[in-house]
Amino acid sequence: LEDMPPLLGGGMIISELIRDHFVPGDPPQRFEAGTPPIAEAVGLAAAIAWLKTLKQKEIEAHERRLLGVALKSLSRVKGLTVLGPKKMGEISGCISFTVEGVHPHDLTEILGHEGICLRAGHHCTQSLHERLGIAASTRLSVALYNTEEEILAVAPALERAIKLLKK
Repeated sequence: LEDMPPLLGGGMIISELIRDHFVPGDPPQRFEAGTPPIAEAVGLAAAIAWLKTLKQKEIEAHERRLLGVALKSLSRVKGLTVLGPKKMGEISGCISFTVEGVHPHDLTEILGHEGICLRAGHHCTQSLHERLGIAASTRLSVALYNTEEEILAVAPALERAIKLLKK
């Protein structure tokens, strides 16, 4: 890496600037052209400061409550199958599901236009998807910043998207 020239110039890769050339810094800095992510660092510091004001147990309780709301509302969507645990206490962080006759990428594309952000794909579990015989799945993730209203908006939006996709 010390013998390899940097691909780009500028930012923090330069250790010395001379009139007609520059001396690159040591690796790995010599390969990190551009302005350091200052805004991201400030934002991360603010997020950490905010998280420190909260109790982990309260965060976990909020997320469990949202997952319970999600499970209940998703159970009413015709053709939807929850993958994995279906009981509270056995799930954490997200709910993965499929909808009969609907590809997850089509579903998430439509829902994204409504401001409902779900993920579609293999979710780093391609072997599991192969074993289940499914091409992909949809994932609803919850976090501290989500509200019950947001979670309750998912099932009706899913139903509208399913109706549109099955025309």
